[in-house]
Amino acid sequence: MVSINVDVKQKYLDQAEMLRKLYDSKGIKVFELLGSPGSGKTALAEAVIDRIKDKYKILYFGGDVASTLDAERVAKHGIEAVEINTGGICHLEPSHVMEALKNVDLSKYDIMFIENVGNLICPINFPLGAHKRILVVSVAEGEDKFVKHPMSTKAADVIVISKVDLADAIGVDVKKMEEDARKLNPKAPIIKVSVKTGEGIDELVKALGL
Repeated sequence: MVSINVDVKQKYLDQAEMLRKLYDSKGIKVFELLGSPGSGKTALAEAVIDRIKDKYKILYFGGDVASTLDAERVAKHGIEAVEINTGGICHLEPSHVMEALKNVDLSKYDIMFIENVGNLICPINFPLGAHKRILVVSVAEGEDKFVKHPMSTKAADVIVISKVDLADAIGVDVKKMEEDARKLNPKAPIIKVSVKTGEGIDELVKALGL
């Protein structure tokens, strides 16, 4: 049983590596957004896209169990947006991305954002070949969110604490959240963001090397 699990995991890792090689061969930088439902992933993607769309050609893939709402929303910002429905699966898998890419000419784009299904548990175990994985946690999820999800926190390349404009109103200590995240992940940039006020967006763009 253990060997089967190992073989399955290796299959996904191999597929992710294939995707990374494809991205690199096309000269496109790929960023994956991870976070719970309502953490602000889509709003964050929109804010970053608005900052950089005059400089880069951007592609967006949105993963959801159902609906095309996120892709429709992001497309209003003047970029190509594709929705990937998983049909009930709680995360995107490399095969989902591979299938969606059959209808896309990657060489036309400089940047791709992949927004994973809203979930902080499953997606972290299924890398999609992205150059950076961005973990988004909102203050509304509670001060202990990073502590409760150490694997996702440790695996992130960039950590975003979102909706910080709400912190005072709901009595959340953002500094404590930042300290908890830092203990688990000493290397990743931790950026406090408010899409509403614009706080942190430029800092995030810089952290992504854009």
